[in-house]
Amino acid sequence: MENVSTREKILAAATALIADKGFKETTTRDIATASSVSEMSVFRHFGSKKAILLAIIQHYSFEYPIENGLKEQLTWELDHDILLLAKMQYEFNLKNEKAILIRFKESRKLVEYGIDVKENPTRLKNFLIEYFDEMYRRGKIIKEDNEKLAIHFMSFNFGLFCNKMMDVYGPITLVSKEEEIYFGAQCFARGIALLS
Repeated sequence: MENVSTREKILAAATALIADKGFKETTTRDIATASSVSEMSVFRHFGSKKAILLAIIQHYSFEYPIENGLKEQLTWELDHDILLLAKMQYEFNLKNEKAILIRFKESRKLVEYGIDVKENPTRLKNFLIEYFDEMYRRGKIIKEDNEKLAIHFMSFNFGLFCNKMMDVYGPITLVSKEEEIYFGAQCFARGIALLS
């Protein structure tokens, strides 16, 4: 088992508590208890509850793995790439589920504190626009407003993630998430493919 730093323990506990109870209802004492440290340690590492919230957003930075090898995995074959991108976005959302819940629950607080959570989704959108631009130049997709394509693609994938989050009430379908991702990616690719 790897050694987890006090800061990481506090962040993990705060993330779980704030995602579950909300920012206002979560106290520094709750965070200290859940992370098995003193309340003084929480303040020593972060200074304030606001700083903890900011650290959560920065820690779970919502950075899609665009720069970390994703570009190298593109084959410029539409079916392959769309499936790869859909899986990447879905898996990323799963990994960051608690932080995403905080973004929804605490959206007003984040705006009030001046925390911008649009930067990385905007980077993903721009990456997708560039991808669709290149696929059009290569004669592989139809002429379309590539920003609209990017937003639609991101929304479809985020919708799958939201459906998964609703599974706590019982599944709405017996279709596996892998099948849903594959089918959705296939439909999307088919819809924009340039037929030869």
